[in-house]
Amino acid sequence: MPAHSKQVIDQFCGLCDWLLQTWQMRKYLFDKNPDEAVLREPYHQHFFYRLQVVLQESWLHQLAKLHDPAVQGGSTGHINLSIDYIIDYGCWEPALKAELVDLRAKMAVLAKPIKDVRNKVLSHNDLAVLLESTELGGFDKGEDDIYFAHLLDFVSRVREATFGEPFLYDDLVANDVAAFMNSFLRGFYDKRNNPSGLE
Repeated sequence: MPAHSKQVIDQFCGLCDWLLQTWQMRKYLFDKNPDEAVLREPYHQHFFYRLQVVLQESWLHQLAKLHDPAVQGGSTGHINLSIDYIIDYGCWEPALKAELVDLRAKMAVLAKPIKDVRNKVLSHNDLAVLLESTELGGFDKGEDDIYFAHLLDFVSRVREATFGEPFLYDDLVANDVAAFMNSFLRGFYDKRNNPSGLE
């Protein structure tokens, strides 16, 4: 039995669930949306550009926080509910701890460049980076998918060891986006076919 309380693990699972949802919202609304071009139409492009940026910043920031150190700020600091905290203070069985450490290392491939972005432009306005328009946090296509597969594995192992059940996350984001796009497209094409709004 791990040292963490069920409440702590439940909170951690909630953070991971929200991260997954915000990442998927952006991915399904923009990257995997077969009708994404409609979102860039003149009447909508500014709105959806802003929404895309907000969703991108949100999931990047949430991911970076998940990879904060367990303890920050020395003796007067604070404890972060992070992957490090879950591993370092969990008193896991040696085999499970080794698996969790391995998954953390695999997730670090994406987490490291994203933490750089968080530290320079998401949580702070680093003047040099802003003035130089330096690109930070870039990653190859598909690296985010790999990261989230590892995160799901990590959280499932933690939840299984604590609750005796797998981690179930809110995987309805794709359906939510599809329902939104269905309504949006119906209104879009109705407006295009009848610009005056008269029957």
